[in-house]
Amino acid sequence: MGSNRRALEISLERIRADEALNAWSYLAEGEARLMAAESDARLESGLSRSPIEGHLVALKGNIAVKGWPFEGGLLNRRGLVAMQDAPFVRRLRQAGAVLLGQTSMDVGALGAEGRSIDGPIRNPRRRTHSVGGSSGGSAAALAAGHVELAVGSDTVGSVRIPASFCGISSLKPSSNRIELDGVLPIHSDFDHVGPMTSRAALLQPLLSTLSGLPHSVVHSAKSVDKILSGRPMGFISDAAALGTTPKVLHYYHLGLDRLRSLGARLVAVELAPLDPARTRRAVFSLCQRAMAEQHRDGLTKTPELYSPEVRVMLEYGASLGLDKLQDFRARIWRFACAVQGVMRPLGALVLPTTPDQAFNFNRPTPTDLADLTVIATAAGLPAASVPLPTGDDLPAGLQIITAQGEDLLACELATRFESGA
Repeated sequence: MGSNRRALEISLERIRADEALNAWSYLAEGEARLMAAESDARLESGLSRSPIEGHLVALKGNIAVKGWPFEGGLLNRRGLVAMQDAPFVRRLRQAGAVLLGQTSMDVGALGAEGRSIDGPIRNPRRRTHSVGGSSGGSAAALAAGHVELAVGSDTVGSVRIPASFCGISSLKPSSNRIELDGVLPIHSDFDHVGPMTSRAALLQPLLSTLSGLPHSVVHSAKSVDKILSGRPMGFISDAAALGTTPKVLHYYHLGLDRLRSLGARLVAVELAPLDPARTRRAVFSLCQRAMAEQHRDGLTKTPELYSPEVRVMLEYGASLGLDKLQDFRARIWRFACAVQGVMRPLGALVLPTTPDQAFNFNRPTPTDLADLTVIATAAGLPAASVPLPTGDDLPAGLQIITAQGEDLLACELATRFESGA
């Protein structure tokens, strides 16, 4: 048996043992075995297609994979099957990756709790706690060692929040870096396809595959060194004012110390005056409006297929008038301009990914989960999340924001940070 087929069988054993995590909504075992065997044959012949040849990949449940369920965590889509692959899924196949299955997600990708229609998605680091969301199943599969690569979607923080809670890496790319065809939408202005990986070093090859970049296109070491030792890197001096807890603040300062040891010249910036929480509410309100329009008929004909919480969100979205929507758009635009102004002299901006660590499912869901991830969302900038040094069974994340189009730089900075070299 080849190495990829052995790795697949080991993964399936782990998944069966970890069924209580609720990380997976669908496993394509037969298809994956065939793909693994084909990959082993290519490797034995010296015909590897890419750096991710043979790697097992998990895909979020709102992504179209031909012949797989295409439900997006919604009861009203139960039984629907994708008729064709999303374009980036075809690229995964062409790269020789092994598509293992589909991961659980928050209902309609509308939340960050880590609760699917089949129940809570449990954090492998501490099973009483949330994985975050909405790409929580993908993060759980990575943190549990089921796979090394996963694909999620990020609208207001949905690959970065789970990365922070589960101790894995992820990237919200620049707008339009990866096309959204074949992904169930929330709002076209904010939706992104996001690579998620067990190690930061895998972000760049997965991003290159998903976006169709040649794998030879990487940031030169000189350009990264220039950021680390030349242009200043911003850090937020008012993290506590933005709701960051003392514990995460302590880990954040440890992360800043690591960056300094790598040669980074850190300069303080303040973001609290920009009121990210207010912007997060504006972005989410526009998302609720867009989803209300998409589900107008379903809410009318089959309201019982929507949970009370989802109905409340959609009804609020439907209630928003034109003036209110214009106010929200203007607020987001002003915020984006301000963030881009802060970024202009900087090589990168680093801040905690989430204000706190994973929360216990027995406690109320925090309202500020996306207060720090919305910064890059609203400004249209790429943002990587990489684990901070914590020494804790509950991880925390460092968010690295770079200029528009500098996605590969964000990946490389995350890799340097993780390795400490």
